[in-house]
Amino acid sequence: MDPDHALLTRLRDLAETLPGDLAWLTGPPLRADGLRDLGERLSCLGADLISRAGVLDEIAAARLPAHGWIPECGPEPRRRLSHYVGRGEVRLGLIYFASCGAGCFPFYGTDPAGRTERHERCEKCVKEAYRLMSVPPAPRDSARSS
Repeated sequence: MDPDHALLTRLRDLAETLPGDLAWLTGPPLRADGLRDLGERLSCLGADLISRAGVLDEIAAARLPAHGWIPECGPEPRRRLSHYVGRGEVRLGLIYFASCGAGCFPFYGTDPAGRTERHERCEKCVKEAYRLMSVPPAPRDSARSS
């Protein structure tokens, strides 16, 4: 069984048995053994979920362009800004959140035309990237769309 399937099986098992565990635990008197068993079960599952999330984040981060700039979501490609997501991005589904809070398209690697580099860079992201990562601001002329 692959690790993701095993984690999902454990989550389903918890969802099925938790109502019974809670009913048993909340009846007087509170039982230390029941609390301990449930606490250990939740702690182990939580640690495994956090560990797997870290692995998945590393895989996703390895696919991002090394420069850490990806285009924002939006209907008009020529008007999109490029935002700094760096290596510590926050994901919501398929969307990445930049340091300024903008939602960005997932962009894996640099395209042959250098598209992400042609998008004008968000000024808030430039300042934040410079502050956090010591990334020098790009010259205005080279950061603009052609």
